[in-house]
Amino acid sequence: MKEEELDWQIYHILAGNPGMDEHSLAGLLQVSPEAIHESFLRLQKSLLIEDSPGGAQVLSIPEMILRCQAKYDTKCPFTFEGGVIRAKSGQERKDD
Repeated sequence: MKEEELDWQIYHILAGNPGMDEHSLAGLLQVSPEAIHESFLRLQKSLLIEDSPGGAQVLSIPEMILRCQAKYDTKCPFTFEGGVIRAKSGQERKDD
């Protein structure tokens, strides 16, 4: 199975069943836990899911937009740490 196909399947499964972990998905999709882990990393890097101790879940559109802004906007006044929105300290902000 191609990486993109696996990512797509995992995303849609998580959209309907939030909280599933890597081992449950590996059994359901009949792929290795390592393949699921790699897919989770790609989906997180793309700002589509969040993997937490309670399991993985799809981010809402507003969450995706906020995380994208926090990641790429150098003047953004906030950041995400462990799923929590935090104000950037004066030193972390890159104001001109």
